Amino acid sequence: MLTGAQVLLKGSLAAILLTALTPPSISHAEGTPCAAPTIEIAPQTGGRQLFVIQSPCRKGELVIGRYGGLLIMERFDENGNLAFQLDCFQGDREVDLTFKDNWHSMNRPCAAVEGALTKVAIVWRDHVDLNLHALEYAAPPGSDYDRSARNRGSYSAAKLDYFRDGRSHGFMSTVSDGQQLGHNVEVYTLMRHPAEARGLIAMAVGLGSRNSVAGQEPCSNGNGEPLRVHLDVYVIEQGTDLRSYEREFVAQPCDGAPTRLVTKLVPNISLGRAGRSTNGL
Repeated sequence: MLTGAQVLLKGSLAAILLTALTPPSISHAEGTPCAAPTIEIAPQTGGRQLFVIQSPCRKGELVIGRYGGLLIMERFDENGNLAFQLDCFQGDREVDLTFKDNWHSMNRPCAAVEGALTKVAIVWRDHVDLNLHALEYAAPPGSDYDRSARNRGSYSAAKLDYFRDGRSHGFMSTVSDGQQLGHNVEVYTLMRHPAEARGLIAMAVGLGSRNSVAGQEPCSNGNGEPLRVHLDVYVIEQGTDLRSYEREFVAQPCDGAPTRLVTKLVPNISLGRAGRSTNGL
């Protein structure tokens, strides 16, 4: 059975391609074959990979990538260079890159996530700025250990806390402003401490500071109704298979107070030797 992300990918790909590829930017003479691009992949900390692609005859052209249910759309610059980072939140899956002249690059898997890492991701298509929040150890929203796009943390800072406290800590390994050509994705990456007895990291989703519709209330769809966004949730952790959930984010009412977070959309992370993420539904 297709997941929500896969159905969304298939249903929207044609419309996306028409929008993104018109008008095309052709940098090589018509009928002249373009040489295969040079593709280099470098592993990054926190279960991520950097793709560096060079193709002088594809200046300004679009590259479409597929990583499981994730649709990636990036464009070469005026020199035919392109670099983007991919968060491996779906584990060791093949990344398929397609270029405008239908040249394909396959058999380039995303690196398997290290066993000690847990990744929780949200993926959505709408041009809405959503923020994934990880409230470490009952941290209140807006505090130092509320990890989100506004307080990302870093791999090095999480590692320092990990050794100093003897507890699990994480960071936002990928964030989005909701304006991507393909899917938007935000990922929280947690370093699990093997000696931790017990703990809980509560997960939530809220609206970011940016909205794609000028003059629109950040909590409304413009018709006096709450803003709704369909999203898919992914969880991968040691000893379990990748799990995914279809969810709908409904913005809380705008009442002059800071935008409230929506819970029970994303599984909380239970910590400890027997800990596993829980839905909280």
